[in-house]
Amino acid sequence: MANEARSFQFFDSTKAGATEGAARVGATVVGADVVLKGNLKSAGDVLIAGVFEGDVACDGRVTIAAGATLIGAVGAAEVVLGGKVQGNSVATKSLTLLSTAEVRGDVTTPQIVIEPGATFVGRCTMPQSA
Repeated sequence: MANEARSFQFFDSTKAGATEGAARVGATVVGADVVLKGNLKSAGDVLIAGVFEGDVACDGRVTIAAGATLIGAVGAAEVVLGGKVQGNSVATKSLTLLSTAEVRGDVTTPQIVIEPGATFVGRCTMPQSA
């Protein structure tokens, strides 16, 4: 994998666990052994490492870890998808599909990165910057 050394502040693409996100102050973490249903809105970053059914919105970064599942919409400044996502995603700054991502839904973002190996079934809309 060409991007093995690349790491994100909140999530290292070579790891599937929640330990990177748990250390970040103000982060909301849904652990790998957790199943949640409902909607989540946070002023800080969000890391989903388990199963989440509902919509997720935050002002910072939403990360869906490798091995995690999200059934619902995502909205954030930055969105990093590494697990299974069924629903639309909106990122106001950037959206990244890691090599482990399986995404079924439309994405809207001004900047997108799709790593080799990612699965993406949907449409991508890239609005022009103001």
